[in-house]
Amino acid sequence: MNERIINTIDDLYQMLDAAIQLEHATIPPYLTALYSIHPETNLEATAVIRAVLVEEMLHMTLSANVLNALGRHPNLLREGFMPSFPTYLPDGEKDFQVSIAAFTPETLETFLNIERPSKAPKNTLSTYSNGCIARANHARFHLDAIKPLKSPTYSFYSIGDFYDAIIDGIKFLETQARECGETIFIGDPKYQVSNKYYYSGGGEVIEVTDEKSAIAALNLIKEQGEGKAEQGEDTENQEFDSEGEISHYYRFKQLQFGRYYRKGDRPNNPTGAKFEVDFSKVYPIKTNPKLSDFAENPSLLNAAKDFNHSYREFLGIINAAFSGHQNLLLGAVCDMFRLKEYASQLIRNPISIESNVNAGPTFEIEASRYDLSYGATALTDACKERA
Repeated sequence: MNERIINTIDDLYQMLDAAIQLEHATIPPYLTALYSIHPETNLEATAVIRAVLVEEMLHMTLSANVLNALGRHPNLLREGFMPSFPTYLPDGEKDFQVSIAAFTPETLETFLNIERPSKAPKNTLSTYSNGCIARANHARFHLDAIKPLKSPTYSFYSIGDFYDAIIDGIKFLETQARECGETIFIGDPKYQVSNKYYYSGGGEVIEVTDEKSAIAALNLIKEQGEGKAEQGEDTENQEFDSEGEISHYYRFKQLQFGRYYRKGDRPNNPTGAKFEVDFSKVYPIKTNPKLSDFAENPSLLNAAKDFNHSYREFLGIINAAFSGHQNLLLGAVCDMFRLKEYASQLIRNPISIESNVNAGPTFEIEASRYDLSYGATALTDACKERA
């Protein structure tokens, strides 16, 4: 199957909207797993999840830079942007769902599915090309903000395959534009986020102005997630990206093995230092909790509402940063981890006296009725205070 997925600029807009939504959809599950770990335990697992979260923020930023370079602004506050968990991811994997859950072996397996390399299993596909899957019963991308593509039967085996389709679309549309003496990169550079405005722990931000920089940004997302392109089961160093940093998939594999990778290791045989992952040192939070679960416990209900309000403010900061208020992004990563103050009131307390599970954040966020600069003035003041 060699049919191109992106054939119009609207297709490309839609896929990039989905990319931003996809990168964000991983943040609540990763945050919740991180919050669920007992303080001062599982230090290696904590460090891995934190590092991945920082890079997911970078990936959102890179995808937003590409979309802004095309003259269209992201909107993280629109109807349907926030998934209701459990959920499928926007790139269309059908063999697993993502949940809000404690850090468990099952949760870790889900994280590996999220970040898996581009290697679609042939026995699950009717036809495939570069990880793009033709499914007879797959009607659409799974989050409400994403409308069906022109051909509604496509999904992708991995996030990397999804970004490959975007890259192919950019190349195709830019080639067409150049033949007419034009370009698809018509966005105002003032909306680009640069390293000046981004926490540097997650990698370099690429400002997007043309085809080359757009492809570089999208390739960075791919490499940080799944590592270098897979050459075979025993290929050395595919765990690392082109900058020598270990990818998300193999960071999580380290937690399964209880051992670090070293340069020269093969994917299934890390030889670095050993460490322990203790899943008993985790709060037993309810999987995919809802506000309705706390109806009989006013203190937990209020704590859950406070968390959701704070998370919505966090989305507002990111939204405004992608819409011309880049200075707001300076403290956004710290804001993301600071949400633990609200989450702890939930995660450390049982839902009821009789319950054997604890409360947890619900991430039930209503769409904003405000414009794209929602909260920009107030949030700018808050940003100045942080500085």
